[in-house]
Amino acid sequence: MGSVAQDLREFDEARRNYQQALQIYVEFGDRYSSASTYAHLGLLAEAEENYVEARANLEKALEIYVEYKDEYWAEQAREILERLPE
Repeated sequence: MGSVAQDLREFDEARRNYQQALQIYVEFGDRYSSASTYAHLGLLAEAEENYVEARANLEKALEIYVEYKDEYWAEQAREILERLPE
């Protein structure tokens, strides 16, 4: 739902959906799934040119991917982080 709203540039709706998903993952202790939600929140913030928020969320996603030894998604997060303006 968040991705669809984001594609439609309904950023507030996308953020609500991502935050709701994140809350559910945290509540059920699904740390790995929360990583993709942090990544989506980071991409959403990037689209809004909120680079501080984008960086914070993407770094959280990267931390989790590294913890779970998921090198593919960790590298994806690193690439996005590298393209963000300072």
